[in-house]
Amino acid sequence: MRPPITQVGAPGAQPKADGTAGTGTFAKSLLEQIDEVNKLQAEAGQAAEDAVAGRRDDIENVMVGAQKADAAFRMLLSLRNKVQAAYDEIKQVRV
Repeated sequence: MRPPITQVGAPGAQPKADGTAGTGTFAKSLLEQIDEVNKLQAEAGQAAEDAVAGRRDDIENVMVGAQKADAAFRMLLSLRNKVQAAYDEIKQVRV
C-alpha cells in the first residue's frame, strides 16, 4: 500500500541563495510518485500477462490493478499539465 500524501515543503521555507528550493522535497516527492506509477503499471502489465497465460484466476484483482495504474497515471499526467501551464504562465510575465 502506498504511503499517504504528505506535505511537500515546510511552510515558510525560503529559497537558497542559488535559487533552488529550501529542501528539495518537491523534486524528491515527484520522483518517488513517478517511480510508484511506473511500479503500478509494471505490476498491472505482469498481472494481465499472467491472466492471459492462465497463471492467474483472479480476474477481478487484475482489473483492479489495471484501474489503479490507470488512475495513478492520469493523476500524474494531470500534475504534469498543471506544472506546464504554470510554467507557460510564468514565461508570459513581463519583467
